[in-house]
Amino acid sequence: MTEAQKSKFVECRQCGEKMELLISKKHAGNWPIALILLGVFCTLFLGGAILGIPLLLLGIYLYTAKDTISYCSGCGYHFKIWKADRN
Repeated sequence: MTEAQKSKFVECRQCGEKMELLISKKHAGNWPIALILLGVFCTLFLGGAILGIPLLLLGIYLYTAKDTISYCSGCGYHFKIWKADRN
């Protein structure tokens, strides 16, 4: 195994500095909260479970979804990465 494979950091393609891992919300704004509230409202008053529960589940997914971004603090270069959860 080489030294680059052992390192937790990735070098920036633009300037060669170490890149940081940032975790951010995937869906910004108030849409997830609005969908959760609309799902609860629809489940209780309108349409019942057929309309309300899918809206509620979609809102919960959008609220909890996260993106992992590799970011260079030197030049601002960034890209999204897929990171498997390994416990």
